[in-house]
Amino acid sequence: MSQATKQKSSALVPTLPERVFTRSGASFDPRLDVWAWPDGPYAARLDFGRFTGSRAFFKTSLKAALLPYIKGHSAKYVTNLFEAFVHFLDSVLTYPTSVIGERDVANYAAKLRPHEKYRVGTLNGLLQKWVALHLPGVTADCAAYLREHRKPGNTKGDAVRTRDPIKGPFSEDEYKALYSAVNAAYGIGDMPLWALLLTRVLLACGGRISQYASLKLCDFDAGKSVLKLPQVKTGLAHARMSFLEFDISVQTSQLIVAYRNDLLGSGETENSAFFPAELIMSRGPRRQIHATGDMFFGHCTPTNLSRCFENLLRGVAPPTSRLNYAPMPVVPQRFRYTFGTRLGEEGASKLVIAERLGHADLQNVECYVSASPKIVERYDVLNNLLEPLALAFKGNLVEDEAHSTNKGEPGSRIRDFRVTTEGLGSCAGKAGQCGFNKPVACYVCFRFEPWLDAPHEKVLARLEAERQKWSADDRMAAINDEPIKAVKEVIVLCSQVWAQRKREEGAA
Repeated sequence: MSQATKQKSSALVPTLPERVFTRSGASFDPRLDVWAWPDGPYAARLDFGRFTGSRAFFKTSLKAALLPYIKGHSAKYVTNLFEAFVHFLDSVLTYPTSVIGERDVANYAAKLRPHEKYRVGTLNGLLQKWVALHLPGVTADCAAYLREHRKPGNTKGDAVRTRDPIKGPFSEDEYKALYSAVNAAYGIGDMPLWALLLTRVLLACGGRISQYASLKLCDFDAGKSVLKLPQVKTGLAHARMSFLEFDISVQTSQLIVAYRNDLLGSGETENSAFFPAELIMSRGPRRQIHATGDMFFGHCTPTNLSRCFENLLRGVAPPTSRLNYAPMPVVPQRFRYTFGTRLGEEGASKLVIAERLGHADLQNVECYVSASPKIVERYDVLNNLLEPLALAFKGNLVEDEAHSTNKGEPGSRIRDFRVTTEGLGSCAGKAGQCGFNKPVACYVCFRFEPWLDAPHEKVLARLEAERQKWSADDRMAAINDEPIKAVKEVIVLCSQVWAQRKREEGAA
């Protein structure tokens, strides 16, 4: 370290105010060692008690440098700045010092691995503010060095652009397999309704987990089947000042209505959280970060909502050949990437993708319209590899209604009068509270018991004819591809049974 860097700063130790107000209207005493405040559903907590020994010198100046951000930025952004400075100290200042200089930052940048280089850019914003406020602890040479050197930002879009099998969007087969796995888990009681709904709305809207943590029951319009998703990163005081509307499918809408009615019946109101902390967390929150009457009282924090969701999905995630048939990693961010990727594949413009994803500009959406040809070609091969693991029909073939689970009890018969006045099969769950499109959705349901002598070929013909009507629109045409595949599998099973019986008759 140079002599100039070792010199003490001549700036005076700043005096902190007794109270500051955040952008969201919360307040706290910045003189305390712990800063804690709610920002929408997010709970911020900065522990300055970590600054002990030789680091204690930086504590007051760091607080003063963060105060301008407290008043004008999100709690998440302030937390990132705080953690960036802590990471810097952990990496470089391993011996007593009181001033950060040019060489300290240069050494820090040199130690960072390629995927960590963005940290210099985050640190730069804080240190520039530090020097501009004439706070002790950072030299002017340090700020000048940072201004003169390129500061790499966080690499954007690589996971999407390369179709990363761990962090990137789901492939089409993974998408279908995950959708079916979650439905099946819910059907047998291994998945709560809130997790099923979060899976559906993540796929339908592509929002950030903080947006879903901000949802309230009143944000769903049952009459129009529309979900108003709160918007974050808008620069407004909180997420519930701006909304974006998304159409929700009829089946998912019916599930949401049932879910909402259950919550309202348990004492919640239309202004209650859509994903309440008491429901999501098995043991409930250790402490309430919002006071009674606060707009976000009872809401689950984004971190807890994400953690509980991931824990549930981890137990039902289907295998993927892209990871040697290991269970696919499932985190909320991947749903967002999948939503944007599917928009790009459908030909949506960058402007539309940015608007649907809630981006303020177009710099983050380029990856959704620039897929690598090499990766796309590899996907075509993987589709065939996934076939053995992606059987669409998951039910059980039965002789007839008399041999079904419920033996003809009311609600158990599955019909389609467009192809036959007789039944096609039975539902082991008596189709109770089922809002799915019968019999199309039945063929991919684990509760379905198709009858051996039912005219499944006629169902297949109808579905294929409907698919042909949408031949000009690949995505619309593919909507019923999974049921079509399931019907074909049922037909093959029936053929095998009849062939076996003929062989037995001939042998006799």
